[in-house]
Amino acid sequence: MRSGGHQAEATVISRPPFIPAVWAIRARAVPIMPILAVVYVILIAVAELLTVMTDARWGLALHIGILTALLVQASLVTRQPYHKLLLVLALAPLVRILSLSMPLENLDLMYWYAIVGAPLMIAALLTARTLGLSWRSIGFSVRSLRIQALVVATGLAFGVAEYFILKPKPLIDEFSWGAFWLPALILLIGTGFNEELVFRGVMQSASSDALGKWAILYVTVVFAVLHLGYKSVVDVAFVFAVGLFFGCVVAKTRSLLGVTLSHGITNIALYLVVPFLGIAASTTPSIGVQNVQISPHEFAQEVQRMQALVPPPQIEPIPSGTPTATRTATAKPSPTTTPGPAEAPPPQPTEAPGPTETYIVQPYDSLSDIAAKYETTVDELLRLNDLAEPNLLYTGQAILVPRRSETAASTTVHIVEEGETLGLIAERYGTTVEVLLGLNSLPDPNVVPVGTSLVVPQPP
Repeated sequence: MRSGGHQAEATVISRPPFIPAVWAIRARAVPIMPILAVVYVILIAVAELLTVMTDARWGLALHIGILTALLVQASLVTRQPYHKLLLVLALAPLVRILSLSMPLENLDLMYWYAIVGAPLMIAALLTARTLGLSWRSIGFSVRSLRIQALVVATGLAFGVAEYFILKPKPLIDEFSWGAFWLPALILLIGTGFNEELVFRGVMQSASSDALGKWAILYVTVVFAVLHLGYKSVVDVAFVFAVGLFFGCVVAKTRSLLGVTLSHGITNIALYLVVPFLGIAASTTPSIGVQNVQISPHEFAQEVQRMQALVPPPQIEPIPSGTPTATRTATAKPSPTTTPGPAEAPPPQPTEAPGPTETYIVQPYDSLSDIAAKYETTVDELLRLNDLAEPNLLYTGQAILVPRRSETAASTTVHIVEEGETLGLIAERYGTTVEVLLGLNSLPDPNVVPVGTSLVVPQPP
């Protein structure tokens, strides 16, 4: 036993130190590797925040640096458990590198999941083969069918819950079988199977030797960090809880079957089903350009006529603490309003002194957005429209706003669709990104969320 130990030690010392810092870690049998694993997760989180909060190129550059460092260190660390951990952790930055660097801008968002998911799946399977992980060890088995059935049933509940957190735009134009089946299949495989294979299959299995009982928690944190792009703390916490649940299920059953189906059903409900249900009818964004060519007065009259025919949707308010409260609350009549039938439309805004025009509330609009667009204040809009609370808005509502200048009057409203950037929108309307930035108060010109209402020049 001793002779074998001396022989191993001599072998390690005889190799040249290509990178001194990493070699020192290697010679000491990697005592600080768990700390480095935490550091890598922090760096991945920083890269995600750079991607969505500043310039996506900075985030991409940091992700590439993390991937390079992980691969180099994995090639130098010979202790098998930590070698496995470093190699599978490289899949995390690879997810974002693929989504940011592939030419997907002019493709429908639905196909992004398939195009990005294919190379990621290949990378995960090749990593598992390189590390000698068997099909059974990464969850390719059918066990505990009763538990799996219960796990699958959670998918719909998770999808409904996350919808009320994110309120995403639907990925299909209509809820029909012809429009539904292919996107559903893509989400089931591209997100459900693919992400569970990467995180609960390969990553959790390979890191268990190095991290022991902490492997599930560690992989769940990595999984949640990669959802920072939605810019919702509530969603990150929700994803963490779901990921922890999935990790425990896989650890107990040694099977990806239930979590794969549950994950896929979650995203199918989130993007394809719930947006078309009655509970979300008033917040489902319309698709296309809102381009009004009639005068504001004529437009206001038409809206009043339509509101008299079709009562406004009644929406259950979202609980406090979610980031979408400004566009989900139902307008309630003030105490001075004469009671009437429940079907009666809400009272139209009262006219106020000074030049005004009518604005139709778009999906995801808030009073602060509208105030910035018309160079006024929230208090002034509350006064013009006799609104008791700034949150009492609904899509399609007609409100009074101060009349804009001649330049502003020659503009229209464009609703940002999937895959659109400021550059594409500027080209479409024959203008420049600088003009769009001047017309709109955008916190980050590099990130324009889907459903955002942008003021754009009238197309020539």
